[in-house]
Amino acid sequence: MEATFKKNPRGIVFEGQEAGEEIILFLRPHVVTLVPFFMITVFLIFAPVIFGLAARFFGGELAFLSGGQKIILNIFWYLVVFAYAFYRFIFWYFNVYILSNERVVDFDFRGLLHKEVAYAKLNQIQDVSPKMIGFFSTFFHFGNVHIQTAAERPEFEFHHVARPDEVAHAILENVRKEEGEPPGVIA
Repeated sequence: MEATFKKNPRGIVFEGQEAGEEIILFLRPHVVTLVPFFMITVFLIFAPVIFGLAARFFGGELAFLSGGQKIILNIFWYLVVFAYAFYRFIFWYFNVYILSNERVVDFDFRGLLHKEVAYAKLNQIQDVSPKMIGFFSTFFHFGNVHIQTAAERPEFEFHHVARPDEVAHAILENVRKEEGEPPGVIA
């Protein structure tokens, strides 16, 4: 869980970080969101064996391929499976959400050569709402945090973060600090 939810992390900086800006929360999607891709990867690893056994059971074989061609085909298959697993992990690892004492930052990794970064200053945040929908998100305590702003990008969504209620509370608390308003006081 340490990789997905860090309070006041040390040694982490981000591009565009200003002098004196401190990271309060460093978030990634919950690690349980990797389970479907892990299961797909395990299935893909065993797919050639399953396919070979099914072919033998139904009386067919890949007799038109030589032994060397089968080895090359298997190597190619496992390279593709490794690439898929690596891509899914990198996609998870680099989708990062940051709450600093000045703003919220959303790093969206869209592909190996494409990323989007969106910022909203804390004084532009108008509403924050956590959402946990479904059995798994409730059981593993992860969900989305929807942030509505008065900035150029009107909405942010932190997807599948651990402890979304704590994240929303931390954002609202820091918005109050930025506005100079004590908690519980409505201006």
